[in-house]
Amino acid sequence: MNLFGLDISLAKKSSGTISIDQLIRRLEAIHDTVSGINVTPDTALQSPTVLAIDTAITRRLATLPIHVMRKVESNGRTTKERIPDHPVAKLLRRPNPNQTRTSYWLDATSWLVRYNRFYAFKARGLTGPIRRLEPLPPSTVEVEQNDDLSLRFRVHQSSGGQRDYTRGDIHHARGRSVSGIDGDSPVLQAREAIALEIAAEKFGASFFGNGAMPLLIFNYLATFQGHKTEDEREQFIQDFQNAYQRGKRFRAMIMPKGMEVGDPIPVENDKAQMIETRRYQRTVIAGAFGVPPYHVGDLEKGTFNNVEQQSLSFVMNCVMPYAKIFEDAMELDLLTDADRNGGVIIRFNLDAGLRGDFKSRQDGLNIQRQNGVINANDWREHENMNPISKKDGGEEFWRQGPSGQSAKPGKTDPAADQNPDPNADPDEDPDKSEDDKP
Repeated sequence: MNLFGLDISLAKKSSGTISIDQLIRRLEAIHDTVSGINVTPDTALQSPTVLAIDTAITRRLATLPIHVMRKVESNGRTTKERIPDHPVAKLLRRPNPNQTRTSYWLDATSWLVRYNRFYAFKARGLTGPIRRLEPLPPSTVEVEQNDDLSLRFRVHQSSGGQRDYTRGDIHHARGRSVSGIDGDSPVLQAREAIALEIAAEKFGASFFGNGAMPLLIFNYLATFQGHKTEDEREQFIQDFQNAYQRGKRFRAMIMPKGMEVGDPIPVENDKAQMIETRRYQRTVIAGAFGVPPYHVGDLEKGTFNNVEQQSLSFVMNCVMPYAKIFEDAMELDLLTDADRNGGVIIRFNLDAGLRGDFKSRQDGLNIQRQNGVINANDWREHENMNPISKKDGGEEFWRQGPSGQSAKPGKTDPAADQNPDPNADPDEDPDKSEDDKP
C-alpha cells in the first residue's frame, strides 16, 4: 500500500508483520514542506548536496585509524602508549560478525550526520567485556527519561514488538540537542531548503526528460463537436501522452478533425533563475551542515591557492567534531571505570586526514624550532610522537646567534650570555686553548 508517498506493506514478511505502532511512527516521520516534498533523514539523500555532504564526511571518517591508548605522565610530559591488546581495541577492529570496521563506521557516521544520533546494542557474553556492537537504525529508537533522570531506550523491533533497554545496554552517540536527551536532526531543521533543491532536481529531470518541450494547449475549432463524455476527453489526453512522451516525442502528429494545437506555453528557466536557485540552495544546505561549499562541488570561489586550506578546514571543522562525538561516547560506554581512571582513551588519528598539509605544518614547526620557541620534544608531541630522552637532546632549545645563525644545541640558558663572568678578561677569547695563550 502506498500512503502519502510511503510504501507501507502490511503483508506478512519473513521477519513478521508491521504493528500499528510502527505504522504510526512511519506516518509521524512524514514532514511536509511548502514545496510538497516529504523530507526525512532518509529521503534527504535525494538531495545532491546532502548526498555529497554525507559521502564526504563518512568516507573521510571511516578511513581514519582509531587507537586505544593510555596516557602516562613522565617527567612532566604526557606519553600516549597504544594498547592493541585491549578488549575495546579488538572490538573496534571487528565490531560485529556482519560488518567490517570500515562498513561499520560508514553506517555509523552517516546516521550521525543525518539524524545527529547513533545507537548500537552492546552484546556481552556471560562474563567479560563487550563482544559485539550491533547498530540500531535511529528511526527505530526512542529515548525517554525516567523519574530518576536515567535514560530508557525503547527499540521497535521488525517483528512488530518493542523492547526497553537501559543506558548500560546501549552505546549512544549524539550531537546538539534542544531537549538535552537526544540529538536533533539537521535534516529536519533545514528541510525546507532541502525540499526546494529536491523539487528543482525533479523539475529539471521531468523538463529535460520531455525533450525540453513546452506545455501544449489543444484548441477546439468551430466544426468540432467535442467529446461526448469526460471520460473520452481524459482518454484522448492519456492516449496522446502515451504516443508522444519521452522517446516518442518527435513522431509525426495527426490531430483529429476540428482540433488544432495552439501556441505552446514556454517554460523560461532563465527568468525562473533555475541555475541560480540550484546554486544558492547548495550553498545554504552546505552552511546548515557546516561544510565548506568546495566539498559539495561549488568551485565558484575556489582557487589553486585556497583549495588545500579549505580541505584542511573541512577536516578540522567538519570531520573532527564528529570524531570527537564518537570518541567521547565510546570512552563513556565502552571503557570501564578502571580504564578511565587508568588514563585509557580512544582517539581517531586525524593526521591521516591532514597528510596533504604535512609540508606546511613541518615548515611552521621548523621556524619555531630554529628560533628557540620549541624543543625537539615539543615538536614530537605536536606530531603525536613519544618524547626522546634529555641525553639525546629532547629538551634542548636552539637560539639565534648575533650573526643570525643558530647556536649549538645544548646552550639552553639564555642568562649565561647576558651575565658573563665578572673576573674574565674582556679581551680574552673564551674559545682559545691554553696552548694558544702567550
